[in-house]
Amino acid sequence: MNNPYKTLMKTPPCVDQAEQTRKGGIGLAIELAKRVLDRLEEHGFEAYYVGGCVRDWLLQRPVHDIDICTNAHPGDVIRLFPDHVPTGLKHGTVSVKVEGQMFEVTTFRTEGKYEDYRRPAEVQFVSELRLDLERRDFTMNAMAMDRHQVLHDPFGGREDMEHQLVRAVGIPLERFQEDALRLLRGVRFASQLGFSIEDQTMLAMKQTAPLLAHIAVERIREELNKTLDSRAPEVGCQLLNETRLMAYAPEVEKLFDLSNEHVWRLHHLQTVTQKWSLLLFAANYSPVQSREVCQFLKMSKRETEAICCLVELLTRLQPQWDVPHAIEWGPLLLEVGWDTCNEFFLLLHACWWKERQAFSMQALHDQYENMPVKTIKDLAITGFDLQVAVQKKPGEWIVRVLESLLRKTALHGLPNTPEALVEVAKKEVAQDEH
Repeated sequence: MNNPYKTLMKTPPCVDQAEQTRKGGIGLAIELAKRVLDRLEEHGFEAYYVGGCVRDWLLQRPVHDIDICTNAHPGDVIRLFPDHVPTGLKHGTVSVKVEGQMFEVTTFRTEGKYEDYRRPAEVQFVSELRLDLERRDFTMNAMAMDRHQVLHDPFGGREDMEHQLVRAVGIPLERFQEDALRLLRGVRFASQLGFSIEDQTMLAMKQTAPLLAHIAVERIREELNKTLDSRAPEVGCQLLNETRLMAYAPEVEKLFDLSNEHVWRLHHLQTVTQKWSLLLFAANYSPVQSREVCQFLKMSKRETEAICCLVELLTRLQPQWDVPHAIEWGPLLLEVGWDTCNEFFLLLHACWWKERQAFSMQALHDQYENMPVKTIKDLAITGFDLQVAVQKKPGEWIVRVLESLLRKTALHGLPNTPEALVEVAKKEVAQDEH
């Protein structure tokens, strides 16, 4: 039999590289999943790989999760696979474990009315694969493949991928009214794959954009992060601007405004933290406003602090776009540490992309490594030692003097010995008292 999708699939499917390394052996995850399909078919059931894993196989992208659909009911799956977890029996999903790896096996189903523009109020198990596929969001995700690599593609997902289109299954307006998070998923897929949004799908996205206000902000943040972390984040920003999906949150929508001429610089950044920081700075948000955006999106405390620290540094130093200037890295390294300076260096690299300065990451790293001390803990004396040496009650002066000693030791050659540090500390305390 000729391979029905050979124009797209030129090499065997691949699985996530980290998973390959952990499990030992290329394609092991696929072989383990095939055992699940084999066992179901041996007992008279249909079974298929489905959804994102089929899409990624055809596009020759790494596959992170392999999902399986079947006409076997959850009770049948549980009976055939004793090593399982009843992940979502209400929706027909059982997680089957094969040699330590989990695969979600879900019964063919149709879905009733949706609640809160997110979840179906009820599902009905069915025996026909097509009915299961037509409930899915986009044609690229509405494909299934059997264990003989025969593709089932009733809605033209393969053709849409060949034309690099994100197209909703069936009537786009209905798909987005069912689950409003699909709006952001469409943007994310376009960014990850470098695809365009099909015209009718785009129109429906614009019409249903207000429905995103009903979706939990945590899910919205997750999709925005994936969009920014994609291969073409500038595409995502353009689509967010065109569709006005974030209009219900103007303080967030402004970040993706096409009048922000610097969104292309996102492509030259490595982390989501850096990308949020650049967007906030380019939108002229202060550190306080940036914190409010992070809190609105319910980012973790750690992520919020990291972003706001970078925005504060950008605001303080005010780098002009593509006009490099000298930075005194020593004080910054002492103030915020290596990790933050590393992120900040890469941000400056993007800010000055057209006229990148000669100062290299290696030079910055060497400067940090050559510092004799990097934190107050590295000093040869403690706050208690200071208190004893100068015979003074504890107070804010201790931290102030220790920070001064740190700068002088790290940057100006003061020997890191108790004697030298105490001598300088006594002079500083004496000056403060006068």
